[in-house]
Amino acid sequence: MKISTVQNNKKLEENKVMKNFKWRNALKTGVVGMILISMLSIGVTGCAAKSSGSNTGTSSQQSTTAAKVDTDGDGIPDSDEKILGTNPYTPDTDGDGSNDKVDTQPVFTKNLIVETSTTPLPIKINDLKVEDNATADHLEMTLVNTGQTILNNFDIYYTIADNVTNQEEAYYELLNGLTLNPGETKTIHFDNKISEAGHFFGNINGLYGTSQNGLTFNIQLHANGYAPLNFNVDKAKGTAEVAD
Repeated sequence: MKISTVQNNKKLEENKVMKNFKWRNALKTGVVGMILISMLSIGVTGCAAKSSGSNTGTSSQQSTTAAKVDTDGDGIPDSDEKILGTNPYTPDTDGDGSNDKVDTQPVFTKNLIVETSTTPLPIKINDLKVEDNATADHLEMTLVNTGQTILNNFDIYYTIADNVTNQEEAYYELLNGLTLNPGETKTIHFDNKISEAGHFFGNINGLYGTSQNGLTFNIQLHANGYAPLNFNVDKAKGTAEVAD
């Protein structure tokens, strides 16, 4: 009987040890699991915060970058050029040789055409428009050389007058690359697409793109050796339609 009691006690002790061992293992596993879950949670939260912070920074940087875009490199951001009424595609909006940033009248220049000849310019204006263009509104003209010689070395001077406020802008521009052979017809555009032949600068931030009133364009077209050709065109009320 004593042996049986001892054996039974021994088994009870063994069972107790096994239970303690299993409980400790379970406790250890649970603690480790909780630690791992906690670490994973912290990692995910940290990544989310980092990602959020990164996106916020990127958004802020993009906004700042957009505000500092200066397409023509004249020291005036494009966003400010719109407020000032100057052309973001050329550092010298009115063509007088002065950078817009230092020009006291960046959208008005005197007539810089120089010519002593009185020989009429053999050009016929076949079409002239400042609205209802195939693309965004811009000054557009179709020229025909009615003479017997090649015409080149063109420049142009034109004013834009608001018919209600009498406000006026004036622009001068060299028409580099424009040549007309005898009998040839060409259409030229003032739409800032200067990488294309026959396209020149045009200030859509000035009266043309901002005034709701009717406008009158008075134009002088000149080729070296000929008297300037004068003509005009009116634009109806309402601002010009610009490209998106």
